[in-house]
Amino acid sequence: MKADFAYNIGDLVSFTQRRLTEDYVDDFVLTGVVIKQRFVFTADNKFLVKTPEKDYWVSRPALTLLSRAQNKT
Repeated sequence: MKADFAYNIGDLVSFTQRRLTEDYVDDFVLTGVVIKQRFVFTADNKFLVKTPEKDYWVSRPALTLLSRAQNKT
């Protein structure tokens, strides 16, 4: 079965990350590039997003597409 992903490798996406401390909850928006896709049969697909600081596995509903990667082939 071929997986049909909402985002392709190379797409520019953004997502919200939450940082919890004893004193506060801080939500901030990160921007990165999809570098890997993971098909999940029973849940939302996951995408590995590379940001300048580190890589994050993010589920499909949490991502916002900023720009599609162009196919140069």
